[in-house]
Amino acid sequence: MSREKYLGMQTGDLENKAYAKHWNPQMSTMQEHAKHAIEHGPEASELGFPFTDVNQLLKQGYLPLENGYTRLDNGEIFVSVLTKMPKVTGKMIDWWFGWHYMESQRYKLWHPRCHVSNRAEKMIGDDPHLSDREKYLNNPNFVTEYIGSGLQDIIISFSDASTFFDINQFQEANVSTVICGSVGLQKLPLNVGKLIHLIRETEDGCEMRSRFWLGKPEIRGVAINGIINKMAGSKSITKRTLPTEAGKEMLVHCAMEMNHLASFLPELYDDYHPNT
Repeated sequence: MSREKYLGMQTGDLENKAYAKHWNPQMSTMQEHAKHAIEHGPEASELGFPFTDVNQLLKQGYLPLENGYTRLDNGEIFVSVLTKMPKVTGKMIDWWFGWHYMESQRYKLWHPRCHVSNRAEKMIGDDPHLSDREKYLNNPNFVTEYIGSGLQDIIISFSDASTFFDINQFQEANVSTVICGSVGLQKLPLNVGKLIHLIRETEDGCEMRSRFWLGKPEIRGVAINGIINKMAGSKSITKRTLPTEAGKEMLVHCAMEMNHLASFLPELYDDYHPNT
């Protein structure tokens, strides 16, 4: 098998892999509400909200923009995606984020048309002595994937939800887990976005409410609130970092990969947890 990074599977990639049956290059169709958001195009900026207001996601019901993208007043691109996930649980999502980075083949199951490779700083995803969250929290993933037609080499660093949310509200809000991450570049000490995948329980499984804040530069290793990062993250620079079209590309990517994940995750999880 070639060691080069590439899309899809080559001969031998899935040989003796217990999860081979879950490889399906014919991806599930995007959910209808995501298609409508793409057709609509950019939304009004006031329908989004800054990252500092993430506790809005703990309100009952839905927010005005559950599917769509816009540019916020501070220059960031805001993206929201709702994915219905029948038979999926928050526990399955935590397991997936702690499991998939161990092999690029696992990562490719998620989005066969865009995912190229992944590895973590600490390759501990198969350690039976760790909880699922311990496997991915504070353990950066080094990802190569296509967003739209552009191949990206990025770092996704996951933090505990308590860093950003009032977790005392989780039970009342039916929240079973939240994936919180910062997105940076591999080749430069620069972060360029934040993401949240909030899992809310439903009668038939769960729903994932994804949010992205993209385009605000933040130099790693420098004080977040220091003068350098205040200048780097100014509105004028943030607006020039990414075109608004990047919001559409992120919406499409997320809507496709999360709906596809929902199509096989319950069975995959059962394969690895036969007694639960």
